[in-house]
Amino acid sequence: MPDSDKPSEMVRVPTKLIPAVRELSRLHRQGKTDEVLAFLDDLITALDNDNRLDSHGANQRILEIEERLNNLESQFNGDGNSNNSSPLNSQRLDNLEQKIDSINSRLSNFAEAIMKLQNNINNQPKRNKSYNNPYNQGQAVKIQPISDESLASRLGVSVETIRRERDSQPAPLFVAWCKRKDTSGIGWEFNEKTGLYHPIN
Repeated sequence: MPDSDKPSEMVRVPTKLIPAVRELSRLHRQGKTDEVLAFLDDLITALDNDNRLDSHGANQRILEIEERLNNLESQFNGDGNSNNSSPLNSQRLDNLEQKIDSINSRLSNFAEAIMKLQNNINNQPKRNKSYNNPYNQGQAVKIQPISDESLASRLGVSVETIRRERDSQPAPLFVAWCKRKDTSGIGWEFNEKTGLYHPIN
């Protein structure tokens, strides 16, 4: 039996692709086999030239395939019906089915790669969201001694108030007073040798 007289062959198709394959078959029955084959040739060439798709790229490629099939269908719906019974069309239909099978295989590989990538991402240990805050790491950043002016600015008071509070009470009470005023809850102790205020945790 010549190839042009062979009936269509049954091909296993992934469930997600069944609607697209049915649309391709319908377009073939409408006599649009040449256009469908030309489109699929372009698609397979594009897939062959891009074997390193990441998960986002694979999803994007599938969406592009669907969009191009929809555009092709709308173009065909605007054309008149033509004779599709020629031996050339039958041979091209066989080629079309083979190419669809090849596309199905590639899409299945992409889907498996995406699932593996997602599993790897999901299995990675969670990072501590508070890692940027030095106070959540036991004061990882050492605070340097500061002057009267800097302490006054930090506590939101005047330099005169700092000196008055320091001179009017014992050092532990002054540290406690600074701690109440400090937005980070840090106490400050005056060092007479350096003339600076040192942080006290």
